[in-house]
Amino acid sequence: MKIMNRYTKKVDQFAAAPMFCCSVLFLVFFAGTLHLFNLESAGIALDICNWCLFLLYPCFVAEAVTHIALGSPRWKFNLLYCLVPPLRICARDQMTGRAIWFPILAWREVNQAFLERVRKSFSVPMLIMALLVLPLFAVEHYWQKQIEASPLLADITALATGLIWFAFTLEFIVMISIEQKRVEYCRKHWIDLAVICLPMVAFLRAFRMAGLLRSARMFRLKSLVMKLYRALLMLDVINRLLQRNPEKRITRLESLLQEKEREIEEIKSEIAMLSDRININSLSVCGSTIQDDTPQKRAA
Repeated sequence: MKIMNRYTKKVDQFAAAPMFCCSVLFLVFFAGTLHLFNLESAGIALDICNWCLFLLYPCFVAEAVTHIALGSPRWKFNLLYCLVPPLRICARDQMTGRAIWFPILAWREVNQAFLERVRKSFSVPMLIMALLVLPLFAVEHYWQKQIEASPLLADITALATGLIWFAFTLEFIVMISIEQKRVEYCRKHWIDLAVICLPMVAFLRAFRMAGLLRSARMFRLKSLVMKLYRALLMLDVINRLLQRNPEKRITRLESLLQEKEREIEEIKSEIAMLSDRININSLSVCGSTIQDDTPQKRAA
């Protein structure tokens, strides 16, 4: 068992950087495929993205097979990464499940300090990416006819939108992997989650071959999806700008402080309850001892 664990650690150490890069690249090319797939006449860019996805996927299968063969403690997660490869970006170590590998930082234990560091690292780049939505929308609005007439411009616009989607998705995957309260994080960042999931609705076009959706109906659906997608992106831009406001930040910190104080009070109450229970048990034991000793004294 110790030998197998040693090999598991070696595989983890060796595969950390290459698999992180493969996972990020897979997400990049998937973003390209997802957004180029919407175009009526997708060019060579879509073929490149699809081929890159095809070539990267065996890496995830090979890693999964290796960990299954070694009997690694968390090999089931590798099966999940085979189903959704981008989730491999923040895979935890196989032995303890408490550390994550990041570029420059290498292996780091997931704790509150690490969470705050990652959150601060994402704040400025993600705000810039969110603001890139504005010029992109302006280009799509004023150059709509030129974009429709030129496959090259259509590809560039789709890839720009895909870049924004990639940034949102990367941030969400990283944060959901290191957050302790994942459901709470999803609830607070529902806009980001909607921005990530909504473009996938466009894959409904695949059912067009089976006759489930007529062409005109599909175009109306596509138009509705894209309008909603843009509205969500704009809402996220506003949301991120508000978060940069000091007053807004103070309000959030005060809310967090109140929540932590409630947790502290609950912990103190539980400690007091357990202490009372221990004292009652101690008194019961002492009472039983005294009752047992009394007949012996009388007999003496």
